Amino acid sequence: MILTNKKQKNMTIGLVLSGGGARGIAHLGVLKALQEKKIKISGISGCSAGSIVGAMFAAGYSPDHIFEIVVSTSTLRALRPAWSRSGLLKMQKAEEVYLKYIPHNSFERLKIPLTVNATNLYAGETVYFSSGELLKPVMASCSIPGLFEPITFGENVLIDGGILNNMPIEPLIGKYDYIIGSHCNPFGMQQMPKSMSSIVQKSLFLAINNNSKGRLAKCDLVIEPPGLKLFDPYDIRKATGIFKAGYEFASQMELPELILVK
Repeated sequence: MILTNKKQKNMTIGLVLSGGGARGIAHLGVLKALQEKKIKISGISGCSAGSIVGAMFAAGYSPDHIFEIVVSTSTLRALRPAWSRSGLLKMQKAEEVYLKYIPHNSFERLKIPLTVNATNLYAGETVYFSSGELLKPVMASCSIPGLFEPITFGENVLIDGGILNNMPIEPLIGKYDYIIGSHCNPFGMQQMPKSMSSIVQKSLFLAINNNSKGRLAKCDLVIEPPGLKLFDPYDIRKATGIFKAGYEFASQMELPELILVK
């Protein structure tokens, strides 16, 4: 939807960044293209992989620099070893890595307002975070069930925000004049899964995608690179191709004049 009755002057733009595993790297390509088009982001709401991208970008890092951090050996290694008693991975070492880049660990000290969401496992509801400690809510937003151990934060036991809301537009509605949604999970799949684990993974992403449809319709502009269908959400080895898919698609899009800075 293109809004033609809003003035360009003082236009505020909110950006929603969906979850999507490794496909979330496409958000960085989208952000790079938006910067090149002189789009100024006023506020961000992110889920799962989108929460990491949102936190790093809101902290002042460029999309290219964030890409280097996300695919660095130390970052990837942090997600591998620390197994819990339940047989699930812990997010603690990943949190320690990101703490090096955002040492203040505070929503309030970010350069762009940010909201991230997670799922309260016991209450069965979405929880939003936009103040106080930053990185633990971000890690909770990324805690894919069956892979990562739930995170206890305050009185909440939290898992991946995408389980209930993979496109958290709600915190932006009414606060910004124009909302852009970067959705890195195009609907459909390229081939049939060949193993039980891949069937479970694909089923999880189908369920997560289903809760995004109504929210995508509320965005004024949706950026959803169709080429991302070619990439597995769990395959970080294709990071460069995923980044390129997001960047090239967003670069080629014609954006409404009212959101372009003159």
